[in-house]
Amino acid sequence: MSSTLPHRRYPCAECPWRTDVAPGQFPAERFEALSCTAGGPGREADFSAPMFACHKSPEGREEACAGWLAVAGVEHLGVRLAVASGRLDPAALSPGDGWPPLHESYTEMATQKASNHA
Repeated sequence: MSSTLPHRRYPCAECPWRTDVAPGQFPAERFEALSCTAGGPGREADFSAPMFACHKSPEGREEACAGWLAVAGVEHLGVRLAVASGRLDPAALSPGDGWPPLHESYTEMATQKASNHA
């Protein structure tokens, strides 16, 4: 059996997926580069697409961002395969009890978070 998909269990205090985090933490170019991590119904991110890693993950040992998994993970074929193969609990694809509010889509998050970055 394969190992568990490394991922965060809760959005960190600076998670860009949180609606209560101020914009400007990351440059707009970073959000543009990561747009391939989020698909949509009928246009899922394919197996070759990277996963949106938590920015607090150590380099070389990246963990999928909890906010990304809860909002956009279901539209990533690699994430779906991880769930189907038992490498990821399907509960990771929804916000947990007591979670902060999250943006509803990658587009909303990237637009809001990059909008005030100079």
